[in-house]
Amino acid sequence: MKTKKLFTTLALLTSSLLAIESRAVNILNESNSKAVGNVRWHLQSDTKPEDLIKKPIPKDNVSIFFVRPSDNDPEQTSANIAINDRYQVSLQPGSFTQVYSCVGVNRLSTEVTGQKTNDLLANSIDFNLAPNNHYFFYVDVDSQGNSTIQPIESDKALDYLEGKRYQAHQVTRVVPNCPVIKPSAPVITSPVPAPVLEKEVSIELEVLFDNDKAIVKQEYFNEVQELAEFMQKYSNTSAIIEGHTDSNASDDYNQKLSERRANAIKLILISKFNISPDRLSAIGYGEQRPRATNKTAEGRQLNRRTIAVIKERVRVDQEGNQILK
Repeated sequence: MKTKKLFTTLALLTSSLLAIESRAVNILNESNSKAVGNVRWHLQSDTKPEDLIKKPIPKDNVSIFFVRPSDNDPEQTSANIAINDRYQVSLQPGSFTQVYSCVGVNRLSTEVTGQKTNDLLANSIDFNLAPNNHYFFYVDVDSQGNSTIQPIESDKALDYLEGKRYQAHQVTRVVPNCPVIKPSAPVITSPVPAPVLEKEVSIELEVLFDNDKAIVKQEYFNEVQELAEFMQKYSNTSAIIEGHTDSNASDDYNQKLSERRANAIKLILISKFNISPDRLSAIGYGEQRPRATNKTAEGRQLNRRTIAVIKERVRVDQEGNQILK
């Protein structure tokens, strides 16, 4: 009997201590508001993206937005976003978030919570970001639970952000500790003439798209990198990125889809590989130029592609006069 009373007393004492400890550290667990100690965050809020874009960016920082489409993905497909191997937020469908980070190379990555790897460098992509600018990235999760990050052109960002909920940071560890940027002294070197591309080159990019998608998968980034390296070698060239589709959907829809695919390649060349925008243009051909039959799934997959047509630009001297070969 004494032993039973002793266990009962210990249980009551433990329960009281836990209650006291909970009050001491201020544990809050409400539907849309959480707190542990002095750290507080909200799952969602009514913050408008326009208001965040209007706010001044801290000196020598960059502003980074992540946006996820509204779809029927379950909660276990929440995408863990990291910047430079530091956890930022677990982004839910139909949400967006924003963070300030340092200028220069930022390693952005995403991994679905349900994968349970806790790998903050999974699917990482490096982007060189200039100071005092807003950058926008699209986070998508496919039917297999794989997540990807793609850059969004600034003039189209509000279209992607429309109707999305702002998701505040969850116990974020992204703490910008940015060095002061000092202008470097100019280095004067003798110019080395770039090699000349004697004739137009057409490169079939083996970047294949999912049906009705214009997202470039991580596995195809090497294809885009090879194109970038070619253009870096032949620095006086320009490229036309052609987008193509299969025959699914209407002619008008496929035309617009092919344009989005071409622009997706163009944007990666600019944002990830620093190819100057004035060297690139994008055009869509819809379903007009198939390279395989549209009667089979394999053929349709091959037709969902992009091509880069590269040619030498007109050479001019310092006065703007054409240099004849």
